Amino acid sequence: MKACTLIAAMLAALPAVAGPEAGKEFVTMDTDRDGKVSAAEHASGARSMFVKMDADRDGKVTAAEMSAAHQAITGQAAMYSDLSASEKIKVVDSDGDGILTADEHATGSAAMFTKMDRDKDGWLTKQEMAAGHAAMLKR
Repeated sequence: MKACTLIAAMLAALPAVAGPEAGKEFVTMDTDRDGKVSAAEHASGARSMFVKMDADRDGKVTAAEMSAAHQAITGQAAMYSDLSASEKIKVVDSDGDGILTADEHATGSAAMFTKMDRDKDGWLTKQEMAAGHAAMLKR
């Protein structure tokens, strides 16, 4: 049970999108335009997201950087019911320093993909991604 709780928390740690914005994120990640997102496409999209958040290009993302990048990444302001940037970082911050590294972000992204792939076929549909992101963002 503890492992399931930890994975759920890790999934919520990533700045994801819900609702109509999930469709935008899906289209961005579906680089081969086959109507589904592979683990490799998802990982590539997560790396791109990390680069957008890392405003000072030091290889680390602080809560302030994550908050500042939220609207640019999702197209909308964070909602009160969403996890705060510091809460998102805390659940995947393996060394407990309050800062998200690229490796920590990649690990969280991989866990997120696995959790969203409900039918375990190795691909995310637009529906799987939208439902997964909507569920993961709420406190």
